[in-house]
Amino acid sequence: MNNRIGRYGLGLLSLLVIAASSLADTDHQALFDTIDRILVTVEYKSEMTFMGESEDIEDRVMGLSVGPDGLIIFDGSTLGTGVHFAADGTGMPRVEKPTSLTVTDWNGKKYDAQYIGVDQYSAIAFARLPDSARKAIPTATFDKADLKLGDEVFVFWMLPENYQPRFEMGETAVTAVLSQPEKYYLLGELPPNFIMAPVVSKDGKLLGVVTQVTSSGDAYGDYGEGQNGIPIGLMPLDQLKKILSAPPEPGDFKQGWMGISLQALDPEIAAFWNLAVSGGIIVTDVIPRSPAEKAGLKTGDFIVALDGDPLAIKKESSLPVFQKMVSGKGAGAAMDLTVLRPADQTVDTLSISLVLDKAPVAAGDAPSYEDRRFDVTFRDLVFSDYNRRNLDPDKLKGVMVDKIETGGWTDVGGLDPGDIVMKINDQTVTSVDETKAVFGRLEKEKGREVVFMVWRDNKTQFVNVKTHWE
Repeated sequence: MNNRIGRYGLGLLSLLVIAASSLADTDHQALFDTIDRILVTVEYKSEMTFMGESEDIEDRVMGLSVGPDGLIIFDGSTLGTGVHFAADGTGMPRVEKPTSLTVTDWNGKKYDAQYIGVDQYSAIAFARLPDSARKAIPTATFDKADLKLGDEVFVFWMLPENYQPRFEMGETAVTAVLSQPEKYYLLGELPPNFIMAPVVSKDGKLLGVVTQVTSSGDAYGDYGEGQNGIPIGLMPLDQLKKILSAPPEPGDFKQGWMGISLQALDPEIAAFWNLAVSGGIIVTDVIPRSPAEKAGLKTGDFIVALDGDPLAIKKESSLPVFQKMVSGKGAGAAMDLTVLRPADQTVDTLSISLVLDKAPVAAGDAPSYEDRRFDVTFRDLVFSDYNRRNLDPDKLKGVMVDKIETGGWTDVGGLDPGDIVMKINDQTVTSVDETKAVFGRLEKEKGREVVFMVWRDNKTQFVNVKTHWE
C-alpha cells in the first residue's frame, strides 16, 4: 500500500483491526483513484447565535458528488439538524445556514457552491455546484449492499488541512446488522467525524455513506456514536436514494408534522399501567391548533402502533425513529394511531386518525432583516415563538429581535434579543418587510430617538433608543 492507503488501528483511531484477506486482491490504488475523483472538500462559514450574540464559525468536511445537476452531499451535523431555537431567553445556541460555501475538487480547483439545506435525521447536508463545475467533477454511482456480519469493506476519510493527498482509505468490517425498524450496517467503532465517509465493498462497489443511525437503541451495544449519542453506520441504498431524490430545497417545508411533545414508553412505565406492549410513545403535550389536537389526542396518551405496526420504542434514543416516520410521510398524509388512554382504573384502547400538516417554519429559516445603522436583526415570528410563550397568534403580532450587536444604538437603548416589537414610533409592524420599510423612513427623517413598543416578560414595555446620525 502507498501512503494513501491505511488500515485502522486501535492506537490510531480506536477502530477495529482486521487482517488483510480477500481485500488484498483488490487493486487498492485504482480503487482509491476512482473514489478520490468524486470526493470533494467542503469549506463553509456560518454564524452561531447565542443569547443574541453572534460568533463566526468555520468548518471543513468531506463531501461527495452525487448528481449530474451539481448536487453535493456533505456532513451537516455541525449545521444543526433542522431544529432551531427561538431567541426567547432559553440560552440555546442556533447555528445559521452558511454565509459562504466553497467546494474543492480532486484537482485542487475551488468553486463557490450554493447551500441548500440539511436532512435533520441523517445529518446529510446538500449544496449545488455552479454550471462550470458540473463536468469537472464526476458523479458517484452507487450499488446495493448485501452485506453480512463480518464482511470486510473499505472506508474513506479526510485528512487534516494541507495534507496531501486529501483523503485516506482504510479497512474495517461489518460488526452489526440492524434490521428493525430500519436496516443499517454498523462498521467497527467509527468516530463521529466519519459521517459522510464513503463505504466501498471488497469488489470495488460504492455502497453508500456513513450517516447517523435512527434505529432502535437496543441493538447498538458499545459501537461508535455520532452527534448527540446517536450511533453511525452505513445507510442502505434505498434509504439514501430517497433522501437524495428530494433535497430540502430552501423555503420548502413539506415534512409531516403532528404537533406533540413526546417521551419513550419505557418498560417501567408500561409495567406500572399493566400495558402488554413492546414500547411506544407517551404524549407529554399537545400543541394548540395542531393536527394532534384536531384529531383528539390528549396529554398522557400512549401511542403504541402507527398504521397497524407496533412501535417498539423503549428508550429516549429511539425517539427519532417515530419522528422520522412522521416527517417522512409528508404534509397531507393520513395516519392511523392505536392509542391507549388511562381512564379511572382502566385503560381504554382508541383508534385515532389524523392528517399531518406542514412542519412549521423554524426560527433559523424565517425571513429576517438586518439594519446596520441600529445594529439589530429582526425576523418574522414563527410557530415555536407563540408556542413557547403560550401566546395567541391572532392577538399578538410583531417581529422578533433576533440579534443585537454589542455597543450599537439598540443595545445601548435597552432593546433585548427575544423582544417582540409590535410598534416602532407608533407604526405597527407585523413582518420584516414592514419593519424594513419603517427603518427606511427613520433614516430619511433622522429623528433623535426611536420608541419601540415591545412584548417582554408577558407585558407591554416601551424602549427609547437614542440615535446618532452623522
